[in-house]
Amino acid sequence: MAGFKIRLLLNVGIFLSIVNADRTVFIDPNDPWQVLEGWGTSLCWWANALGGFPDVRDQTADLVFDLDKGLGLNVIRYNIGGGDNQSHHHMRIGGDVPGFRPCQNCDYNWTSDANQRWILFAAKERGADIFEAFSNSPPYWMTNSGCSSGGPNYANNLNSDYYDQFADYLTEVVKWYKDEQGLVFRTLEPFNEPTTGLWKEFGSQEGCTYKYLAMDEVVDKVGAYLNKKGLSGTTSVSIADEGLFEGEITTIAAISTLNIFGDHAKSYVSQYNTHAYFGFLRTPLFDIAKNDGKRLWMSEWGSWSSKDMSASIKLSEQILNDMRNLKPVAWVYWQVIEHAPNGNDGKDYGLIGADFSNSTTPLDIRLSFYGFAQYTKFIRPGYQIIFSNDGDTLAAQDKQKNTCFSLHK
Repeated sequence: MAGFKIRLLLNVGIFLSIVNADRTVFIDPNDPWQVLEGWGTSLCWWANALGGFPDVRDQTADLVFDLDKGLGLNVIRYNIGGGDNQSHHHMRIGGDVPGFRPCQNCDYNWTSDANQRWILFAAKERGADIFEAFSNSPPYWMTNSGCSSGGPNYANNLNSDYYDQFADYLTEVVKWYKDEQGLVFRTLEPFNEPTTGLWKEFGSQEGCTYKYLAMDEVVDKVGAYLNKKGLSGTTSVSIADEGLFEGEITTIAAISTLNIFGDHAKSYVSQYNTHAYFGFLRTPLFDIAKNDGKRLWMSEWGSWSSKDMSASIKLSEQILNDMRNLKPVAWVYWQVIEHAPNGNDGKDYGLIGADFSNSTTPLDIRLSFYGFAQYTKFIRPGYQIIFSNDGDTLAAQDKQKNTCFSLHK
């Protein structure tokens, strides 16, 4: 199978690029698609671990966010931790992200989440410029189960008595970062895969199932609190980070979920987020976002690592399919770094393997890291994605330099 190939093309009408001996690809800058905002990653769960390792965290931040030394990711998704009951000990390593209110009667603890916060600002120092805050779960004391990894039998887990307090909690964190830390979250996402049926009590990470009408009410309240706290001029709401595009037998997914939100709730929403693990209705979802006047992100995807090029090829195929058919303005990898203390055994999603319990273990930089870099380093924020007639090619135009790039799998 062909590897990654790059061609620099002069900007002269319709372009012809011979990318290998048996394929001709036509590229047309007069047929513009989306303008790329950037490439990104979520900070959970790796930042909660590595941000506490002074001897490795700078190297880590360079590899992920510095363009010269690494991937140059500029889109950051920051997890507002709910925080679990302190008597629980069931989260994966790194997954026990502390919340800012450890109990119902507790004051906010703004020293909380220091590790993830270190990585957040390290990303900003290295050029990251688009920040989204999102929630995997409310604080445990707002849940029906009393556990921030989910409800019994995967049930809805946000107690309806706490809709207001949950919206207040999320927006208060966003306000603190803006007022006290000088960091603005452009969007705030209250959900993460809310209807996939994956989240149960005593699980390995935070998660929360939501009833469909509850999501509409929560978005309404989050938007109202943003207004009340004077944040609506800088922060809007994003929804709904479903795990697939269309519904299956037991799953309501991105397209179906968007239909449950009323016009009032949607008035607070500027951005539709979708994960891309399953499903094929990319173009219909793009059309919905366009018709609704909402920005569209592919906000999460990841896949098993490998010791050969297979993970890189799969990653490239995913990016090509999403960028050509879903046409998001940002493409976000799930966790660029995973806990892999015994090396690359193919059982994690990381582009880099690390030992979250031992900072002296060398980082394991996988081939898929370099595969992702072929996109992140050569098609940069602000580039115009343009037409190409080949499904294995992604073409982009740097209008400032009057040049085009094409990436071929």
